[in-house]
Formats: sequence, structure tokens, C-alpha cells
Amino acid sequence: MIYLEAAIHLRKLIDKANQHLLETNNEGLKEKNNMLIRTNFGSEELVQMDSFSNNFVVTTLKEYANSEACVITDLVSMMQDGKELTYYLFKAYHSKFDKGLVYFQLIDKETLKPIGKLEFSNIEDNIFYFIESPKTEESSCNAIETDENTAKNPCIAFLIGHMDEDRLLYDIQRLIFETANNVQKHKNRKFKFFIQINRFGGKPSPEFLANIDALKELYQKKFKKVYPNSDFIFELDK
Repeated sequence: MIYLEAAIHLRKLIDKANQHLLETNNEGLKEKNNMLIRTNFGSEELVQMDSFSNNFVVTTLKEYANSEACVITDLVSMMQDGKELTYYLFKAYHSKFDKGLVYFQLIDKETLKPIGKLEFSNIEDNIFYFIESPKTEESSCNAIETDENTAKNPCIAFLIGHMDEDRLLYDIQRLIFETANNVQKHKNRKFKFFIQINRFGGKPSPEFLANIDALKELYQKKFKKVYPNSDFIFELDK
């Protein structure tokens, strides 16, 4: 389950980048632009950025040819509804995902102390890594509200299917990754998602069934702890 494991690593890397800035700037601004890099050996390197720019990221990743993920950080102030907001900005990218994650941490402008917790902002294109994904067409996927759906506890069913089992397994994990991040904007709500899996054109192979079982186990043991306000339930059409 490389994809979902990578999603866990990336989310934890954002947490570490946030914690580093909060601790480093605890008594005054010392850093605002850095790059936290995770190598494909699992080690992590912190690089100070000369500028918060795409060129710097591209150049640095060429130097770290064995990198699998990175988080770049910035300190931002902006006006919103007549009020100035100050926050640390985090943009995170992984070599397994064609999308990057954007998170932010509100802070007090004067003290640099955190206000609330790290928050999800949006998903954007990953322009820094060459992504190797299945070459076949994406899986068919539709979302429908279930009878259990309420405003406080949304419940959605995803109907996802494909003839190619590798592509289907890939798209299921990508669906979990993107959906779990998007609902982080609503931490006070509990989301339930049914993933109804259909192997078009025939019965699923024993290998595919074993992969789905492994995915369920990984989700329950690791992924769910990182994204506690969403619950994914797997249903396989055999």
C-alpha cells in the first residue's frame, strides 16, 4: 500500500515543519522560509530557503535526487474582512501524488504564538515531482448521499470501478487521500464514507482481494489516526 503509506508520511511531515517553526520562532522570528525534505530512505533534512520560489525548490530537489517528499514554508500576512491575519504557510509535495497539500497555522503577529491548530487550505497541482501512475484511464467514480446523511454527520457513498485492478487499487487510495484532506476544513463534523468497489468485467482476483484486505488494515491501524474526523468503510462487489 505504497500510496496510502506515502500519504501518512506527507501529513506527518507537515506537522513536523509546523512544530519546527513554532519552536524556532518561540522567542522571536528566526526562520520563515525553509524546506523540510524526506528522502526515500526515510531520513529528513532541513534546508534554509534563499527565497520562497519554484526555482529554489526545483534546484534543491535536483541536489536531493533521492528525495520522496518535501514541505516548503513561508510567513504570510493578509487582510481578510478588514482584519489582518498572520500565519505560517505550508506547501507539501510527494513523488507519489500528482496533487500537493496546502496547510496553514494561524499565529499572533506580535508574539508568533499559535492561534488554534494547523488547518487544511486546499489541494493544488504537484509541479515538482514526476509522477508515475497507471497509464490506463482513471476509474469511474460517482458520489451519492446515503439515507444516513445529515448536516452534522455527512454520509457519502463513492461508487468506484474499473476493469484494471492495479488502476482501481491506485484510484481507491487516491480517493481516500484527497477526500480525507478536503474534510479537514470541518473538524467539528464527523464524516462517513462508503467505498463501493466494483471490478468491472468479471470477478476480482485473489491478489486484488488480498490487497483490499491489506488496505483496510493499513487504514484502520495508521491512516485513521492521522485523519480522525473521517471514517472509510470498504464494500466490495464480488
